[in-house]
Amino acid sequence: MSRSQQYDQQKQETADRHREMDAVDEVLHDLKSLKNASPLTSESLDVLIEAVEDYVHFEESLEYILRQIPDKVKDLLVE
Repeated sequence: MSRSQQYDQQKQETADRHREMDAVDEVLHDLKSLKNASPLTSESLDVLIEAVEDYVHFEESLEYILRQIPDKVKDLLVE
């Protein structure tokens, strides 16, 4: 299982234990926490965070949101 798939699985488990919105909130928090500790440019990360916030606003599913996050970003988020 790739690191990206591990991240997806962790968030799906959170959704199963609690609510899907809790997992979505975790994803958004995880992305924001990368701002200072990431090799990604701040601008590209800001664009991704804004996109996820839009997905939340339009009530997109956790699965859809996770598909929109690049694998290289999810690799950085795996605990």
